[in-house]
Amino acid sequence: MTSRLTPEVSAWAALAHPVFQKLPGVPILMTFLTPFWLYQPLKRTVIPVFLGALLLIASGVACAQSADAGIRYHTQTLIVDTVKALPECLRYCLLGFEIRVRYTGVSVEIYVVPRVEHYMTALHVMTSDRFPKEAYIEWAATVGELQKKLLDEMARVVPPLLGGTPIQESSGGRTRYGQYGHHQSTNFKEAEFMGHPVAVLPALVDKNGDMTADTYTEGETGSDDFGVWNADVTNFFNQWVAWSQGCFVDPNACAAPPLFPGHWAMDQFDMEKIIPMIIEAVEASKINFKGLSKTLHDIGTIVADNVGAGGGVKIDRLLCPNDVDYFFPYYLSGVDALFWRSGWPITDGEYTTTLFNPFSGDRIGTGGAIWAHIYPRHGFVNNDHPGRTAPAIADRGAHLLADSSVRLRPKRTTVYARGDWQNLSPEPTDYCEGNIADLPTPIDAEGGYAHNLWPKFTCPLSEIGVMIGFIPYRYCFHWG
Repeated sequence: MTSRLTPEVSAWAALAHPVFQKLPGVPILMTFLTPFWLYQPLKRTVIPVFLGALLLIASGVACAQSADAGIRYHTQTLIVDTVKALPECLRYCLLGFEIRVRYTGVSVEIYVVPRVEHYMTALHVMTSDRFPKEAYIEWAATVGELQKKLLDEMARVVPPLLGGTPIQESSGGRTRYGQYGHHQSTNFKEAEFMGHPVAVLPALVDKNGDMTADTYTEGETGSDDFGVWNADVTNFFNQWVAWSQGCFVDPNACAAPPLFPGHWAMDQFDMEKIIPMIIEAVEASKINFKGLSKTLHDIGTIVADNVGAGGGVKIDRLLCPNDVDYFFPYYLSGVDALFWRSGWPITDGEYTTTLFNPFSGDRIGTGGAIWAHIYPRHGFVNNDHPGRTAPAIADRGAHLLADSSVRLRPKRTTVYARGDWQNLSPEPTDYCEGNIADLPTPIDAEGGYAHNLWPKFTCPLSEIGVMIGFIPYRYCFHWG
């Protein structure tokens, strides 16, 4: 059984640790906090935020650095390892045929159109001990570096406003240790969600199953100034730091933070160079899109002949379209520092009833074991297994990203945050699971983990005319 209130309920005990007692101002702070924790009701105050700020020091003072650099990967590895799972994760099924009618002005045409469902990777999820220690090298060198500088500046300017001294290290708390087993149970991780480049695949596969970059019409992305800030990034940096000073002092008066310049992140990656990698990886996989197209046509022709559809079977595409923005940062915990580092009751205070319900259903785990809870949706997990902490944080972040009721937290809400999970790093899987906790739980020495989210899509393979009926016929494809 794990506790979900670790950042607040265990804060007093954590500060009593000898390591924290050596830090300036901590003994005095504990003298003030003791009556607060023992006799005052928990409410939205600056105290949890100040405790979170103190936890920023923890890894710099108490965390043993591992000599192992951990597993890291480049964009090409991201592409190849994702596509290797396509045969198992696509889960392509024919659901039936839509009867569609088109009036040309002089005649009425009747068609049968296959309706299908399949999964497709849409989001790449990274969890890490700190920035820029993400396992994804290019992302860490750009978005990770920017978040580190952002949090370093916050750690410098916010503590003095609360009567403390500037903090030199912007990590969130205890994360990794020199030897597994020598640590406390509360661990912290950052979380990031970006649009997956392999989500472009529906635009690359034509109706006959052929692959070509000519069907990709989004235009070129990429910049010659890799990692260089432009005016939008500089303006965001200054605005966010100014915003953080007010919000960490008085969360009750906090407005929504400035928007992260997502298109700057997208411009760091050139899709024109990445698309050939995707095509090559798919062609090397076991997926046979040409065979898929032929089978759909064969079944559709039989159906069309039986229902008298003179137009025959109509197929304009093989995969359902999506509107994923490739490499766009859908969520960054560094930008969401106020809530990601604070914990309840600042984070998810409206879910207090769920938090205190021992039988609540917001559990993350498998086989009866509880690794963590969804609420509160912050970066702390009371679990001493790093290989379980990372997927728990990823699942928690996905739940946050899909929640359209959240208003103040900086994110691009998307339905693509719910789906099947695939391990990407440190050990990629060539299959997916509906429950992230059912995947293997390897431990990365550097604390960098990555997963892919594969949401389900359903669509007709043509939108010709108007649908007037549907004939159910389920047939699922398998690639051995």
